[in-house]
Amino acid sequence: MDPLEDAREAQRLIARCLSGEKEAAREFQAVYGELIYGYPMRVYRVPPEEAGDFYVFAFERGRIFRRVRTYEGRAPFRAYLLGFVLDDLVLEWKRGVREIETVSIETIGELPDLAAADRATANEGEGLMDRTSFSQLLGELSPSKSVVMKLLYVEDYEFQPSEVRYLAQVSGCDVPEVLDRIDRLRSTVREREAGLKRMEDALDAVQAWIQLYERRVQRISDDLAALPPTSMAAERLREERVQLERKVQRRRQQRGKLLAQAQRRKVTAPYKEIASMLNTSIGNIGSQIARLRRELLTKVGSGAPGIESLAQSHLAVGN
Repeated sequence: MDPLEDAREAQRLIARCLSGEKEAAREFQAVYGELIYGYPMRVYRVPPEEAGDFYVFAFERGRIFRRVRTYEGRAPFRAYLLGFVLDDLVLEWKRGVREIETVSIETIGELPDLAAADRATANEGEGLMDRTSFSQLLGELSPSKSVVMKLLYVEDYEFQPSEVRYLAQVSGCDVPEVLDRIDRLRSTVREREAGLKRMEDALDAVQAWIQLYERRVQRISDDLAALPPTSMAAERLREERVQLERKVQRRRQQRGKLLAQAQRRKVTAPYKEIASMLNTSIGNIGSQIARLRRELLTKVGSGAPGIESLAQSHLAVGN
């Protein structure tokens, strides 16, 4: 098959898998299953039974399909799997972030309803209750105050008709234009969130490499204890250990830089965009938000049970 057409065919298959089509999942496994199953054995020398665990982990809840959703067809899909996807998946699996559930390989092709899973996750625990309570707290404010905080956390809260009318009044825009600007602001925040998520993924990967190198260093130290110190084998192992320790140091430096960058990243709407919507200055928005944070923290202290942790995180964040 022509390489370009091969890439397009892979993209079409991925799209079908992401849509939850069971036949597409079975087709994906038939074409790429052997490659995925054999990867940890070839690269990490894991035994076949553990490779089977990795295979289940890769397909569990459509994990691998979400990983390949960004495939753009610039390289053959097999090369993309080997170069950009499987190694990260193996490292995540080896970290043991969570225990692999017992799943029959015959049923892996039955993909879950990803949208339903996302909805379930969004409604778990007290987070949703906290957000609802905090929204009610904002609802007690006048539109001139509540819109400032809702614009800052525009991805989390909906606007009431009175707030939309207030925005139309102060911005000089009609209601449809106001709603369009709110949507654009939400897109900006989603892009910021995606950037932070990519950085968190990079941090996870760097930490996995550090742990992998450190385990290799420990194995080398154990092997050296059983070898004559002057033997050639011991000399080779010492050289390898030095190289690995240098890699650990570089990865730790990389992790430090990523952490610093992640701490500087914000997932709120930019003050500049809020000021533009409210026809005011960035400095005025900053002072309004500071006053509102103090006011809302006072309200939190006097009531609204169950929202203190969410309120503290919302009301202590800069821009």
